[in-house]
Amino acid sequence: MKKRIIIVLGILIAAGGIGTGVWYHFYGNTQGKTGDSIVYVSKVSVISGTETAAVNRFAGVVEPQKTVNVKIESGRKVKEVEVKTGEEVKAGQLLFEYDLSSIEDDLKQAQLDLDRLKNEQISLTEQISTLEAEKKKAKADDQLSYTIEIETNKMNLKKNEYSQKSKEAEIEKLQNATGNTEVRSEIDGVIQKIDTSKMTSDDGDSVDDSTDTDYSSGDSSSDSSAFITILSTGAYRVKGKINEQNRDSIVPGESVIIRSRVDNSKTWKGTMGSIDVNNGSSDSSDSDDYSMMGGSSDDQTTSTSYPFYVELDSSDGLMLGQHVYIERDIGQDEQKDGLWISDYYIVDADTNEPYVWAANDKKKLEKRYVTLGKHDDDLEEYEIVDGLTKKDSIAFPTDALQEGETTEEGDITQTLSGD
Repeated sequence: MKKRIIIVLGILIAAGGIGTGVWYHFYGNTQGKTGDSIVYVSKVSVISGTETAAVNRFAGVVEPQKTVNVKIESGRKVKEVEVKTGEEVKAGQLLFEYDLSSIEDDLKQAQLDLDRLKNEQISLTEQISTLEAEKKKAKADDQLSYTIEIETNKMNLKKNEYSQKSKEAEIEKLQNATGNTEVRSEIDGVIQKIDTSKMTSDDGDSVDDSTDTDYSSGDSSSDSSAFITILSTGAYRVKGKINEQNRDSIVPGESVIIRSRVDNSKTWKGTMGSIDVNNGSSDSSDSDDYSMMGGSSDDQTTSTSYPFYVELDSSDGLMLGQHVYIERDIGQDEQKDGLWISDYYIVDADTNEPYVWAANDKKKLEKRYVTLGKHDDDLEEYEIVDGLTKKDSIAFPTDALQEGETTEEGDITQTLSGD
């Protein structure tokens, strides 16, 4: 899509496509009180981008690029926690220690169980040998009973061998655990949460092969099994939210501007990521999704909202948890000398008499002849040298427009509904 279309119509397309509302907004097909048709016009200052009101914004919050969820190994107990909630930690810093005494007790019991199984194996082997010897001397009528007893003992012997292998594996894990009592941070970060209810384990399960840490790029609160949650520091991203009606307004790979809510001049550059459609939530509030003024509140109904993420070119100056605005980067911060408007508004630009449809001081539509200067091939804009000022208002040109029609000030923005 050409950049001129993005600048002039991008917001309307994002809100659901060029439909009835767009026609109404730009061309005006309603009737005034006098019966004359009304043509809606917009200020040149808004169209040219010298007023920032023409850009949709989404609410966003700065969050870590990575969340690390540290879990307690099954069957182990925590002896001592070395960090506190809110504390900054470095990679390799000690988080907590396991209670070695419980592992040693489990190891002793496992070794006793293995010894018992080995003694049972010897006993079964001797019984099988004895029964086979007696079977050879037994009468024909007793042969079947000997055979059944021998096979039963052989089956029990196989079960014993399997139990020994399982017990040996358990002992090996416990022995490894005795040399692995410390759990350290994998990243530089901040301790977000410590769930002390998980400091003891009474399930009696043996140590498993799962890793100590679970890396997650989603919401840190989503993993209820985490003992300690660490938010990475240094590299941030911005998380926003969009509802299902406006999902098409998010274009992965699109350049965006992150703007401070308290200082409009502070901005950061980034790239729009994809929508996380697997983590939608139902909500009837629109507090997490912000856009331009000018829409109604009729869209504030229950719908599914989805998170989306912005990858930052640089996070210098941003703070974890900071609330910001997310805007499409359509060149709104790139000011050029002179007056520039999209060539979509200029009729007969390739002739000696180019003009725009403008509202005169009597709020009537007229052909306003203009003098064109340079042309920006990238943004598809013409420099207006004479005939038009930023204070004037113009209409989007169509074949249906006629001079003398009544004009009314409109707005090229439209509200995207929230959650």
